[in-house]
Parts: sequence; structure tokens; C-alpha cells
Amino acid sequence: MNRYRASLLLGLLAAVVLVFPVRASDEPDLPTRKHMWSIAERMDCPVCQGQSVRESNAQLAAQMREIILIKLQAGESEQQIMDFFADRYGPGVLREPPREGLALGVWIGPVVIVGLGILVLGWALARGRRPSAAAANDDLQAYERQVDELRRAGRDSPPSP
Repeated sequence: MNRYRASLLLGLLAAVVLVFPVRASDEPDLPTRKHMWSIAERMDCPVCQGQSVRESNAQLAAQMREIILIKLQAGESEQQIMDFFADRYGPGVLREPPREGLALGVWIGPVVIVGLGILVLGWALARGRRPSAAAANDDLQAYERQVDELRRAGRDSPPSP
């Protein structure tokens, strides 16, 4: 019986020693983990509003982080990983929408609107500062008519005593 226990104990010890090196090699190294966190920061959690996959404690976000690690260890590029999640959850999962198609309006729209606003503001300020030449000439002619009428009225009336 003693021999049986010793054999069993030795077998368990050998199993533990063999399992630990395999488990340690499966753990991602620090640069891979940092890369995973940077990718996770660039994606929105599909179930949490306003939180990135990095910040979220949701089970789906944890699964997404694990998938990112697996894909990084498999040698996939950052763009391939982002495309994988965009295909699966839609482009809304990306914090930075793609600059193509309809999403291009998200990037160009604000620039166009600000540019148009500056042009309209400049036009309004320039128009308000200087009166048009025709309007100034019309005002001057009306004033000259009034002066002429007053002069005529002064000549036609008899002198006062």
C-alpha cells in the first residue's frame, strides 16, 4: 500500500510539473497584452453605452478582449482584428468610423459646415459695413432735392418785416 501511495504521489507531482510549463507558455507576454488593451480602447462595447471594450466589465467585453489576445497570438494584424469585429457587430463598434462611403460624411460634414458658416459670417459682416454705392447716391440726391426746395421756398417768399 505504501508503494501504491508513493507511485500515486509521484504521478500527481509529475502531472503538475508537466502542466505548469504548458500553461505558462499559453499566457500572453506583456507587449501582447498592451497591444490588446490599445485595440480594446478603440472599440465600443456593444452592450454598454459609451464605454470602450477596455473599460467595460460586461461579459461580452471580456470575451472580446480574449478574442483579441487569441488573434494577436495567431499573428493577425490590428486592422484584421478591427475588421473582424466590425463585420460581426457592425461599424458602430469602432470608435473611429471608417473614412469611406456614407461614414465619410461624419468626417467631412463638420469641416464643410464650419467653412460655410465662416463664409456666411464674413459675407454678412462685409455687407453690413459698407453701404452700396447706389444707395449712398440715392440718399445724396434726395438730400440735394430738399436743399434746393428750401432755397426756392426762401426766394419765393416775401421778406419778413
